[in-house]
Amino acid sequence: MRVTREATAAKTIASAVTDFEIDQLADSVLQLYRLNAPVDLARIAREEGIELVGGNFGADFHGRIEYLPDDGVFAVYHPENLGEIFPGRVRFTIAHEFGHYFIPEHRDMLLRDLVHDSAEDFRPDRQIEREADRFASALLIPAVVLRNKMGRKGFLSLKEIKAVGAECQTSLQAAAFRYTQFTSEPHLAIVSENRRILYYFVSEEANALGFGGLGNKTLPSDSPAVRALASDRNIICEGETNTEQWFSERYRRADLWDESINLGYNNRVLTLLSWQDYESESDG
Repeated sequence: MRVTREATAAKTIASAVTDFEIDQLADSVLQLYRLNAPVDLARIAREEGIELVGGNFGADFHGRIEYLPDDGVFAVYHPENLGEIFPGRVRFTIAHEFGHYFIPEHRDMLLRDLVHDSAEDFRPDRQIEREADRFASALLIPAVVLRNKMGRKGFLSLKEIKAVGAECQTSLQAAAFRYTQFTSEPHLAIVSENRRILYYFVSEEANALGFGGLGNKTLPSDSPAVRALASDRNIICEGETNTEQWFSERYRRADLWDESINLGYNNRVLTLLSWQDYESESDG
C-alpha cells in the first residue's frame, strides 16, 4: 500500500447527483445482493472485487480508496485500531469509501486520479465527501429499518436512534445523520467537543421552519448537553430547552427537547434537539 502517497484527487467535484439518487443507489446495492441489516460489507467487497485493507495508518488517517490500474481493482484502506472499541465507526469508514466506488462521478474521478483520501466522518467541507457520507448512511441503515422503528408515530427518541445504530452495527452519529435525513419531523442532531459545536445535521422540516443554521458556536450553559459531557459514556441526559438558547438569530420561537449522550471519546457529545411546539414571532 502506498499509504504515504499524497492524494491527487481534486478537492471539489462538479457532481449532478442528488440526495434522492444517492439513496436510490444505496438501495439498489442492497437489493442486488439481497442484504439486510446489519449489512455485510465484506460480501459487497467480495462481489465487487474490492480489496479491504485494515491497519494502523496514523491518527490523522480517516480512510482511503485507491484504483490499482495494474491489477484493475479498487482497494479500500481503513483504520482497524478503532475496531474493538468503536466497530461502528470502522464500518462507516468502509461504507463511505464504497460511496466513492459506487457513485459514478466519484468512480470516474478515481479512474483518472487513482487515489482519494477521505476526511473525518461528517465534517467535510467538500461536496464529494458529503455525498459519500450520505451513501454510507443509506447503505448501512436501510430505509425499512427506520420505517419499522418509527411506525405510525413518525419520530424516534435518542434511545431509539441508538438502538437503530446497534441493530445496524454502525455509529450513533451515522444513525442520527440518517434519521435527520429520513424523518418528516423538525430535528437537529449536533456533535460537540468540549462544548464547542463541531457539526450538525438538520431535518428538512427544521430547515423549512427557519432553523437551518445554528447561531451559537458552543453548547448553552446548564443544558442537558453540558451535563452529558460530565456523564459516563452512553448515559442519556435530557430536558427542556428552547431555540433562544441555541440560535442567535431566529424566525420563529420553539420549545425544544434536548437529549444528549457522551460519545466516549475526545469529550464529544451527540445532542438531538426535537421541536415540541413553535410559533412565529408575529404570533408571540
